[in-house]
Amino acid sequence: MNEENTQTEIEQPTVGQILKAHREHANVSIATIAEPLKLSELQIKRLENDEFALLGPITFVKGYIKNYCRELEIDSAPILAMMPAPPEPAKPANMQSFSRRTEKEASDSRLMLVTYIILAIVIGSSALWFWQNATPIEEQTSNINVENSILSERQAVQPTNIAQQQSADNALAEEVLAPSEREAVPEITQAQTNQPLTTNTDSAENSTIEMNFNDESWVEIYDGEGEKIAFGVKKAGYLMTVTGKPPFSVVLGKHNVVSVTLNGEKVDISAFPKNRLAKFTLPLAE
Repeated sequence: MNEENTQTEIEQPTVGQILKAHREHANVSIATIAEPLKLSELQIKRLENDEFALLGPITFVKGYIKNYCRELEIDSAPILAMMPAPPEPAKPANMQSFSRRTEKEASDSRLMLVTYIILAIVIGSSALWFWQNATPIEEQTSNINVENSILSERQAVQPTNIAQQQSADNALAEEVLAPSEREAVPEITQAQTNQPLTTNTDSAENSTIEMNFNDESWVEIYDGEGEKIAFGVKKAGYLMTVTGKPPFSVVLGKHNVVSVTLNGEKVDISAFPKNRLAKFTLPLAE
């Protein structure tokens, strides 16, 4: 017998064809099944045409198939088993290690740049702090030297002035007093010239200076007769009141921290340069 048996190969249906066949068998339209699945009609058509790549990741596609089967009340397990296995992720090329190294180097460079900036800010701040604190020390040293120089000159000149004043007073007393009265006048010795002189001037001719020290400052005041009526360093909060015959010769180490009044009227000494000794006469010359 020369009979040839032909075998017809039946192609196995795909996942999309199986889903479509179940939908048509249930007499359900594409629009009807798309609504509960929250999918568009185009997405349903792509699902039934096995265009899974256009529907997103394989995990989403399996979820669509499972919900599709639930709406048609069919078992989704055998259909999901027919899904192709997801492709294996491609192994990273050798260049990836180079990219990581480049990224690490870039990160290290940025870290070094930030470190340099912080270091520059610290150095600049330290230099500024040193400059701001060094300047007042130099000025204070200069003021102290000037004050010491003025004090030495005052101490050298003052005894001579007092001695000359005492000699003039003695001469005047000898001319005015009678011979019998001269014996009653005590002779002023050199040792007495170092003592402060007291004069019997009328109190109406005297003036009163009041100084309120807001901070520590050096002061020296001579009245109109050349008598030293105030001298030394006064502490913060000290209120000094002196009385004498004007005009007064005044020297202040830090005039900007001292409030001055003359006979109850405030004296404006703010015009004198700061950080320098203020030498002036009271009342101030207009």
